[in-house]
Amino acid sequence: MPSEGMKKLSSVFFVAFVLMSCSSSEGPLSFTDNTGPIETNLVGALQEGQDPSRVPEIQRNFLTGCVMGATDRMPDLVAVQETGLLEVCGCSYLKLVEKVRTEAAAAAEGLISSSDIEREAYKRFKKLDEDFQATEGNFDEDLKEIFASCIRQSPT
Repeated sequence: MPSEGMKKLSSVFFVAFVLMSCSSSEGPLSFTDNTGPIETNLVGALQEGQDPSRVPEIQRNFLTGCVMGATDRMPDLVAVQETGLLEVCGCSYLKLVEKVRTEAAAAAEGLISSSDIEREAYKRFKKLDEDFQATEGNFDEDLKEIFASCIRQSPT
């Protein structure tokens, strides 16, 4: 019988990149573009101290897709809150952004500006979604580990 942690991991895996297709719209071009308010039920997925009225579009889309996609599989909102899903989705977003920023900086080898590195990181983030869509939902091991580490860190 699968553990509760594995059930959470499966739910997050199932929806995590469906949500990224929403975050890959043509609108924003960076991780900070198009700030606006996030839905009240998603505030728990934000970093401590982050202003819920000024959340970048890509982060809003990611968190909305992650939480709402999992909610479709676990319709009881109380159950979603109890599973730590908000924290897992928030953590996953931050770790994915950190991963693509680190990769972009390493590839740049100090030869381009920080704004160029940020644009490259954003492109890499979008490419994660494109690759996921192209492989019909298969996750590479690095991505599985990101989600799994966030689940291990979640309070439940």
